Amino acid sequence: MLFRALTIPLHRAVQAGGSVLLQGPRSAGKTTLLRREFPGHIYVSLEDARDRSAARADPGAFLARLRGPSILDDLHRAPELQDHLARRRAPWPLLLASSRRLDLPLPTLELHPPTLAERQRRAPLRLAMLGRYLPAVSGGPAAPWPHRNPFLERDIPAIVQVRDADRFEEFWAAARTRTALPLDQQALAREAGVSHRTVVRWLAALDACFLTLRLAPADLDFGRRLIRAPKLHFLDAEAFESAVVSELYRNARHAGETPDLRYWRDSNGLTVPLVLQSDVADPVPVAIAAQPTAAETDSVRRWMKLAGVPHGAVIAESARPHRRLRWYSRAVL
Repeated sequence: MLFRALTIPLHRAVQAGGSVLLQGPRSAGKTTLLRREFPGHIYVSLEDARDRSAARADPGAFLARLRGPSILDDLHRAPELQDHLARRRAPWPLLLASSRRLDLPLPTLELHPPTLAERQRRAPLRLAMLGRYLPAVSGGPAAPWPHRNPFLERDIPAIVQVRDADRFEEFWAAARTRTALPLDQQALAREAGVSHRTVVRWLAALDACFLTLRLAPADLDFGRRLIRAPKLHFLDAEAFESAVVSELYRNARHAGETPDLRYWRDSNGLTVPLVLQSDVADPVPVAIAAQPTAAETDSVRRWMKLAGVPHGAVIAESARPHRRLRWYSRAVL
């Protein structure tokens, strides 16, 4: 059985007491993880019409009838129960699961489809090690993971009204071609043939379903004019840069961390695809390229000099260090 790195942070959160929210995209393995790790908990799925109706009609009475620690699956299906949990403490510890992003005042963890490290059954590269020397790890072949269910029919209509499914499919296809690029919502609206307001709502729906990640510009500008548009990444994209960002993000979330991932690009074209920000350490610039060029690695060096930081990293398909990069981290993701 595949070990999920989030198991340890999940048990720590449960041991701290109270309820815990586990959220993430559909078919990521949330239900399997919760039922495997907490077999003594009562299991209730709000996909069941009767339980869902009871939870929505009288959330307090519904929780009282559980009579012990419970797993409540598909919490997003019961908005009234969400409101109740936001205002009142549950009578006993609950493990709550949702395939849509919720905003509840509870300890919250994210589970995504398995990372490459999880599927190869090895420890992942931690963000704190990027830019520092770490020997490469040769993982075995990755175990397959079932393809996620289509979200259009089940998730999107419950979040935003989609009157024309074909038009949404055009938007979806156009947006995916923009993965790893600064987000131009007006251009996306023109290509998809919808209004700017519609694009804003549809992009928010993708975020709510854990399909996309938007990187804000890094805080440091060095007195330069920066590109301020967020960079859009699809977490399941095959494009190399988005795939790397997705692996780093999911590895961090499965370790119970909330990474602060940014990018940097000025009006003169100096670009750093990824900047790792932290409240306790220097920012780390990261070049991402299947086969890094001298220009790409020099951009990271220039940024390091501007920021006065000692560490940077290059992530490439090959584990062989570039001959000019003494600070290159050879670790695989």
